Amino acid sequence: MCEKQVFQISLAVIADIHGNRWALEAALQDIDRRGIPQIVNLGDHLTGPLDPAGTADLLIERNMLSVCGNDDRVLFSAVEELSSSQRYTRDQLTPAHLNWLRALPATVVVANDLFVCHGDLFDSPYLLEQVEACGVLLRSTRAIEASVASIAQPVILCGHSHVPRTISLPQGKLIVNPGSVGLPAYTMQTPVPYAMESGSPHARYALLHRMQNAWQVEHVQVPYSSEHAATVARGNQRSDWAEWLITGRAR
Repeated sequence: MCEKQVFQISLAVIADIHGNRWALEAALQDIDRRGIPQIVNLGDHLTGPLDPAGTADLLIERNMLSVCGNDDRVLFSAVEELSSSQRYTRDQLTPAHLNWLRALPATVVVANDLFVCHGDLFDSPYLLEQVEACGVLLRSTRAIEASVASIAQPVILCGHSHVPRTISLPQGKLIVNPGSVGLPAYTMQTPVPYAMESGSPHARYALLHRMQNAWQVEHVQVPYSSEHAATVARGNQRSDWAEWLITGRAR
């Protein structure tokens, strides 16, 4: 864990790009248009059947604060353990891209106020959601409090589920998931088959503004050429991704 410089009064939070360079470009253009100079990136940057190399180039050029996600770490697994999209991703990346990814920290504390993480390294698969046979539910306040009890910072930034949320806990902690920049829906098969869905194809991110002793949170949805991203996914034999990208639905 490392300390970084104090942020200015406003910052943008992005997460879960998954190699969708076109969605990332749209989100960054919107952030720049708003004059927000600071960006925090919560990981899962490149994995997917889209444009991992172009996404890595753009992130390295912007030199924003970034942490490592579970789908970033998996790229360093043995080849036989990788899925087809994971192999595609790694094959597209240069040694410079992989070195950048390997050097990213798992968590960062910013100015004693913000705990920055991907959201996968807690005592539950998702910090804010629980998977049940009936679907995906918001975890109870007590369960979330127990998961973050050891974190001293008042604001926790997490991604991983791709579902935008702002959660306020009774003891004053604020947890913000900005949603996914590049993958608005997906399915998983364990522990039971389930879907994460945002409901539209927009590139998502969040804005945080410090207002005296409180934080104002704004969730932003940016349109972009999701049809083009879907065409690329289909060309890489992922028609499921294509459907997720153009609908934001996974069922």
